[in-house]
Order: sequence, then C-alpha cells, then structure tokens
Amino acid sequence: MLLPKGHQLHPCSINGKKCDVNNFTSFLNQLFKKCYTFNAAKSDRPVLNASFAGQQSGLKLRLNIERERYLPNLLWPSVGIIILIHDQNSFPIIEEFGITVPPGMSTTCAIRRRNITNLPHPYSTKCKEGTLEAFNGASQIAYSKQACLIKCRNKYTIKTCNCTPTKFKADPGVPFCAPIEEATCVYKSLEEFGNSDERKTCEKECPEPCNQIEYKTSISYSGLQRGALIQHLMSFLNGTEKSSVDRSIYEPLLNMTKAEREKYIDDNIISLDIYFEDLSVDIITQTPLYETWALIGNLGGTFGLFLGMSCLTLFEFVDFAFRKIAHLAKGDRGKRAVNVQYQTE
Repeated sequence: MLLPKGHQLHPCSINGKKCDVNNFTSFLNQLFKKCYTFNAAKSDRPVLNASFAGQQSGLKLRLNIERERYLPNLLWPSVGIIILIHDQNSFPIIEEFGITVPPGMSTTCAIRRRNITNLPHPYSTKCKEGTLEAFNGASQIAYSKQACLIKCRNKYTIKTCNCTPTKFKADPGVPFCAPIEEATCVYKSLEEFGNSDERKTCEKECPEPCNQIEYKTSISYSGLQRGALIQHLMSFLNGTEKSSVDRSIYEPLLNMTKAEREKYIDDNIISLDIYFEDLSVDIITQTPLYETWALIGNLGGTFGLFLGMSCLTLFEFVDFAFRKIAHLAKGDRGKRAVNVQYQTE
C-alpha cells in the first residue's frame, strides 16, 4: 500500500479501534520507492483479525496525498494512492496488480478470502512451493505464479536490452538502463515478451503454488462531503479540535476562498474503507479424479468384466480343457477296438 505516513486527516481505525503509524511497516519498491503495509504480521506487532463483516468493522483511512509535492513521472502519470490486498506471507507486487485510488472520492473496497490448494506432480497442475530470489528490492519472496512470470519476464528484458530497468533489482554486472533505453528497448521488450517463445517456456516453469490465499475485491466510489471536511479542517486550524496531523500541511486553507478549498479537497483528500463483505472463506481444493489404487482396481474390474480374466473364469476354462482332452482320449481308444479285423479260411 502506498501510504504517506503522518498525512491522515483522522487517526485510522480498524474494528472500531484506533490504529496508528506503528501498524504500518515500510518496504522499498523500485517504482514507487517507499511503500507501507498495514497489518504485516511482524514479530513486534500481533496480527489484527476482523471481528465482524461490514463496513463499520473494517479499516478506515482518511488521507491527504499533498498533490503539490508530486514530481513529474511519465512512467506513472496518475494521481492518488495504490493499494493491494494480499496475504501476510506474500510479497505485494503493487506495480503490476495494485488498484489506484483517486483523490476527491470516497472509495470502499469489499474483500472476500479464498484459499486454494493445488495438486503436485504427477497431476497436471504440478504445483510448486518455496521462495523466489527477489526481483524488486526484497531478499527473498514467497513463491507465486505471478512473481515467477514477472521474474522470467525481467530476465528476458535484461537479456534483450543488455541493461537493467530502473524499477528492477540491480543485476550484478549489468548497468541500469539509460532514460532513452527505458523509453525504447525496455517497453518494446515487455510487449514482445507476451508473444515470445520465452513466455511459453516460462509458463511451463512457473506452475501454480500448492497453497495460496487470494482476496477477491469489489471497488465502489462515491463523492466526498466537502463541506464537512472543510469544517473539520478549519476547526483543526483554529485550534478548536485536536489532532496529531502536522498543522502546516493545511495552513494554506486559511487564505483560500470557498471554491479554492473545495478544489483542494477534490485534488488531495482520499477516504478509503476496506472491509470483509463476509467472514466465510471460499475453499477450493483440487482432488484427483482417481487415486492410484482406485484406478488399478477399476481397470482390473473392467478387464475382468469384458475380457473374462477373473480367476474363477480362468479356472473354468482350464477345467473345460482338461475334460475335453480326456473325452477325446477315451473316444480314440474306443475307435481302435471297434476297427479290429478278423480273417477266416
């Protein structure tokens, strides 16, 4: 989650209780630089669990993105914050799968958890477990198919352009790409990768993880109550309302007209609510259609039914053969006795 710590309009809350900057853990992202994860399950902070479903029991954030401090960035021209809902054990690949939350809007994100279990070799999924060598600043990250494909794509880009894109982790012995190389070779190679033979090879080398946790998200937007927010900010600036927010951030509002203050709200303020729409978990488990011994048993039964290869049937055939041979032997002896000829003078 891209979250400028200290820019909250109000202290954040989870399950109706206040949370603070200690609930956020920072990490570096090559594209967005310093980012923050809420409820990262670090050793010094216990995991926060949702007690109830519904918007009133979720995470509530009111943020100021301070748009005037943005630097020009043609690689990411949008304005707002990027969020990604993920499991504590997975690394957030926000530059690929993040959701942009724009300012001037009230955004609600309803989530639902899904646990997926895949089958290992020799089944078709050939699931994989373990970790991956980092590709964006971390030391090791938990294995996922998306991360594996991105790492494979990055290798293709580095091989094609003979340089490391600036948003990738530094590759020993390979220099970072110059701006002109970023604009030409890098983006062209990323487009070509989708139809390349390397992509097909990567698909085979990057199976699904054996166990994964996903969060399905449903996003909705609505307008902000600009009048109420302005009234709150003016009370804060006039000293009638206490807050831990840096007062200097909002001092320019004192000299603005009503229209300018409303524009400031539209350009900078974000209201974000993230909550479980249901505390139940969708469980998807792959199971083999036939276990090995069940398959052997079914094949044996099929052969026994259609080919007559059961032990009893085989014994009947052997018994019939012996009886037939014995009958033929007796018949030959009787014919020899009848065919004896006598001669008389």
